[in-house]
Amino acid sequence: MKIARKKAARAFIGLALLAPLLLLTGCFATQQDLEPMQSDIMVLEKQFSEVQKQVAKAKYAEEGQAEPEKLKEIDRRITALEKRMDSLEAEIRELKEDQAPLAPQPIPPESGAPAPAAPAPQAPQPTKGMVAAQDAFNRAMDSYSAGDYDKAKAAFTAFLQNYPTDNLADDARFMLGETAFTRKDYAGAVKEYQKVVDDYPLADRVPDALYKEGTAYELMGNPDKARESFNRVMDNYPYSDSAKKAHHELDKLKGK
Repeated sequence: MKIARKKAARAFIGLALLAPLLLLTGCFATQQDLEPMQSDIMVLEKQFSEVQKQVAKAKYAEEGQAEPEKLKEIDRRITALEKRMDSLEAEIRELKEDQAPLAPQPIPPESGAPAPAAPAPQAPQPTKGMVAAQDAFNRAMDSYSAGDYDKAKAAFTAFLQNYPTDNLADDARFMLGETAFTRKDYAGAVKEYQKVVDDYPLADRVPDALYKEGTAYELMGNPDKARESFNRVMDNYPYSDSAKKAHHELDKLKGK
C-alpha cells in the first residue's frame, strides 16, 4: 500500500510540474514544443488515474470489502482520458495543417559581420474549429443571460451535436442543466447534471454538477438522493468550492 501511494504521489507531482509548462507554451513555445508537453500531460493523467484505481483496489481487498462505486468512476475517468488524447492528437494535426511553412533560413553573414537577430517564436494559434466553437458557445450564453431559455437550450444542444469533443462541451452540458434548473424543471436538471458526470468525468464542471444535482434533489423533496450527491462531491473533490457548499447543505439536511 505504501509503495502504491508513493507511486501515486510521484505521478501527481510530475503532472503538477508539467501543467505550468503547458500554460507557458501559449506565450513562448512553438507548436513543435507544445506537442510533446501536451502528450506527456495526458499520459501522466491516465497513469495517475490508473494508480488511484490500484490503490483503491488494494485498500478494499485488505479490508475484505466489495469495490465501491468510486472505482467505477475512476474507470470512467480513464476512458474519458483516452478520448481526450484522441481528440488532442486530432487538434495537433489540424494545427500543423493550419501553420504557414517556415521562412527560408537567412544566409550566414560574412566573417566579422553581426549575426541577424533570430525571429521570435510564434505561439500556436487557435484552429478555425476552436474559434467557431467558442463563438457558438458565447451565443448560447448570451441567450441564457437574456432569459431566452428556449433559445439557450436549443443553442447548447446544437453545440454538443456540432462540437462533442470541444473543451467547452462539459460547460454546454452543465448549462443545459442550469437552464432546466432556472425553469424549476428539477428532474430535467438532474438528468443533465448527471450527464456531465458520466460523459466528462475529468472535467472541472463535475463537482459543480454533483452539487447542483444534490440541490435539485433537495428542492424535489428527496433528501436521501441529495445527501448521496453532496457526499460524492465531498468524497471525490474535497478541496473544491462545491465540496464546501455541499458540506453546508448536508448540515441543513440533518434530521430530515
